[in-house]
Amino acid sequence: MLRKLYRAILLPSFALVLLGTMWAAVLYQVRQERVAAWQEGLLHAHGQARTLADNASYLLRQADHATQLFKLKFEEAEGTLGLAEFGRPGGLLASLIPPRLELPVALYRADGSLADSLHGRFAAQVAGEAFFRALAAADGDSARFDTPAVAPGAAPWRLRVARRLVDGQGRFAGAIVLLVDPAWFIDDYDRVQTAPGGLVLLQSATTGLATGRVDEHLFHSATLRFGAGASPEEAVLRTPLDGVARLYARRALPRYGVVAIVGHTLDSALARAQRRGALYLGAVAAASLLVLGFTALLTQQSRRLRRSTEAAEDAQRQLRAAVDASLDALFLLKAHEGAAGIEDFVLADVNERGAAMLGHPRAELLGQPMGELVPAWRTEGFIDKYRTVLATGQPLEEEFPTRTGEPRWLQHQIVAIDGGVAVTLRDITPVRQSIVALRESEARLRTIADNMPAMIAYVDRDEVYRFHNRSYQQEFARRGVQAIGRPARAVLGERRYAELLPHIRRAEAGEKVRFEEDEGERSFEVMYIPQTDDGARVIGFHVVRNDVTAQKTEQRRLLKLAQVDPLTGLANRAGFQHKLQEAMQQCRAQATLMAVMYLDVDRFKPVNDTHGHAVGDALLKAFAGRLTHALRAGDTVARLGGDEFTVVMEGLRQPDDALGAAAKIVRAMRLPFDLDGLTVRISTSVGLAFYRDADLTPARLLQRADELLYQAKEAGRDTFRADPAFAALPATSDVA
Repeated sequence: MLRKLYRAILLPSFALVLLGTMWAAVLYQVRQERVAAWQEGLLHAHGQARTLADNASYLLRQADHATQLFKLKFEEAEGTLGLAEFGRPGGLLASLIPPRLELPVALYRADGSLADSLHGRFAAQVAGEAFFRALAAADGDSARFDTPAVAPGAAPWRLRVARRLVDGQGRFAGAIVLLVDPAWFIDDYDRVQTAPGGLVLLQSATTGLATGRVDEHLFHSATLRFGAGASPEEAVLRTPLDGVARLYARRALPRYGVVAIVGHTLDSALARAQRRGALYLGAVAAASLLVLGFTALLTQQSRRLRRSTEAAEDAQRQLRAAVDASLDALFLLKAHEGAAGIEDFVLADVNERGAAMLGHPRAELLGQPMGELVPAWRTEGFIDKYRTVLATGQPLEEEFPTRTGEPRWLQHQIVAIDGGVAVTLRDITPVRQSIVALRESEARLRTIADNMPAMIAYVDRDEVYRFHNRSYQQEFARRGVQAIGRPARAVLGERRYAELLPHIRRAEAGEKVRFEEDEGERSFEVMYIPQTDDGARVIGFHVVRNDVTAQKTEQRRLLKLAQVDPLTGLANRAGFQHKLQEAMQQCRAQATLMAVMYLDVDRFKPVNDTHGHAVGDALLKAFAGRLTHALRAGDTVARLGGDEFTVVMEGLRQPDDALGAAAKIVRAMRLPFDLDGLTVRISTSVGLAFYRDADLTPARLLQRADELLYQAKEAGRDTFRADPAFAALPATSDVA
């Protein structure tokens, strides 16, 4: 009686434990699927937010470069550069910003009044605005980025890029301002494609103003608020939007004061997890019904052997179904003894996949000797392997290609059982093909990298070199070092590693770094590109080094040519201005005396008009040569244009040195010029200005010399006039 009661309690209890375990496992799997789908959707949204942020960063950097380019050209033009010239088609602005964007740009004077504008309306006066006051008070060269609201009727906010302008004396001269419409990054931006109902948005980090797009609907908002989520890349919407549940990811652009946000609807993000969850729950429900039915059947028919046997057979069928559904072909082989020992193995059982592999119905295969059924197994040594496993009891696992029939790769497992072996075979041809394809892909990438002129390497998170191409190998060989598998500190050396360490740290923090480095006579452009894993964690960085020595040399050559007058070979106006500025700085620093001469050729126009431009050019070259010989070797002689020349004399001991040189020049130019048989007589007038440490700009010093030149011409030409505050000799035309 107790035994019957025990059996009645044991079976239902076991069934309940089994069902509880099954449901717990399935519910856990459903929850894990949802978590995985959530994370995958969040990573996808974050990747798209990063793409949106990268695109916005690129255009804002171009706008930053545009303001810097305008500043440089504005200062070179001494404040005369206007927006019409800057923004003309094919001009400076178009070289950085696509003309189709018609970027609004304004130029403000030092008092905050609007001087000029293009492609938009701007405030007539900004002297009281914070950004303008900050630019006026600053002394740096960095642009300021903010996100001001604009007047009604336009987009509710803009990204503003403003840069300080200075005059020739380094004083605040106003500001250049560019406005960027955030809708440019949102409206019809095909790089960020979301499922229906997805959101793409750019929001000001300071004002909260936002511009976004849901499907094809573009909208602006000042009320959206986002908070931090469970992970740094996740954002949580704190205010209502449109009632659609989404998961949001954000990417901040701290330099520009904006945040890129992409949101996917929960329905689209969790659709696959929901389908799988329904499948899992349906399967476990069916399995639960099966277990409950099986338990009830055993409980009710436990007193009858026949019903017990039927239940056992049902369980065997279930096991058979599971075996037949396996991806592996399963063979149960019994050893066949002969006079000389084990001669063959007889097929005792096989699942459906194994029968399909042998090409016969299962019923026809049972009881057949494998050596006769599949002769290739004997010739390829399978039978011998079965004997060895049965004799030693040690299982065998291997992968091998077939040598007969269609080429395939098989995974082979042999386990000893009572009186025979259990053999499983799996066709792993697709896996092996994938491995081969991966190796071929790696070989192609290696070939591409090795044939690129740039030096390419990869450094892992431990700062150990793991890869470099042939160009880098040649560079390392030239230095006599081995890089692969060694730390960067050891490969580079302590001194060079210390120089590069700030760039390395920035790359390890996830920043793309670009810089230049010089090694003796060679110059390189270097990029560090971070490598991240699936979790956006930096696991190393790629190094790309390009030898730009030739480009640098050509730049220096062109710069030198740009400062030389092609007719006389003297310095031109640009070269003279550069030299004058350097000389004045050195004069102030060393407390020395210098002089600037401004002179022209008296009666040059009659010679040019009478004898032609060829004779005029010959006279200018001869004049330049005689002028150079009349001065010291260290003096700088320049032709500003036409018949105007200038001289910079540095390191004067006393004013008499320059006065004597001016008198010598006047005397030298009175002598006749022989120009290929044609004798020409001219003279020269000279204005001589001195400089020691006064608060004076190069332009004002040159203007002073020009005024003295005018006085010399008023005095009848063929003479010089000097600054009376420094003149120690009489400036007369009676120069001996």
